Amino acid sequence: MSSSLRTAITTSSAGLGRRVQHPSGSSPLVRSLVAEWEAMGARPRTVRTVNGWGLPGSPVESLDEVLERAGFGHEPTWSEGDRYLAALVARARTDELAGRIVLQRLMPPLIAIAARRGRIVPGGFNEAFATTVSHAWILIRTYPLDRRPAKIAANLVRDAEYHGFVREARMKKVAVQQLNDHAMSTIPAAERCMEPDEELAAVLEDAVVHGLHARHAAVLRRVGRGDTFEQIARDEGVTARTVRSWRRDAVSELRARTPSGG
Repeated sequence: MSSSLRTAITTSSAGLGRRVQHPSGSSPLVRSLVAEWEAMGARPRTVRTVNGWGLPGSPVESLDEVLERAGFGHEPTWSEGDRYLAALVARARTDELAGRIVLQRLMPPLIAIAARRGRIVPGGFNEAFATTVSHAWILIRTYPLDRRPAKIAANLVRDAEYHGFVREARMKKVAVQQLNDHAMSTIPAAERCMEPDEELAAVLEDAVVHGLHARHAAVLRRVGRGDTFEQIARDEGVTARTVRSWRRDAVSELRARTPSGG
């Protein structure tokens, strides 16, 4: 593994008495995510918010403790951690903080994917990791907990790799071998009508395949769900004007990134 993936050990105040390992090194996105996590954890209000969710067990004293309870640093087969992670994923459908916690929980295996894929894709580790994280974020917020209630971390990591690196390659192969613009326009719609939230998730998922930034996907999903600019602004600690700018930029990028975009 490259020097950009060196691991720095930081002491956690978690009740389980373990030490949480957060990645460190030269990768800009890894360092940014870890710095963001440390800043979040330093705010008592964030821990109070998490304790208000009614998660299993006693109240936590730190965000690192949440990670540990969700299986961070434990064996993948630890069922108690899987159940705790399920509670976080359920919350993540409507709560960005919960989604961010789940993303941090998945960081080590996501880094491992990027290290492996980065050897064979343009842009190396940094580009591979950005791709993996973008897909993981969408998948966390749309995870079908009712259909896949167990082995959640493994499912999310596997899905992130598939959507980031395997699915796109397969789609390109099919397009080259079988399809042209006319044929694509004549493909009938699927018989099952998708629910609006499913349809939006599918559109954003395809857009992320073509490079849509995770932040823009998150903003579009919230707006599509009916959240007001003011609600999003309060959650993000910015002004409604900033959120409108995010939405405008997200729409522009969506049009540019998707195959049908102008």
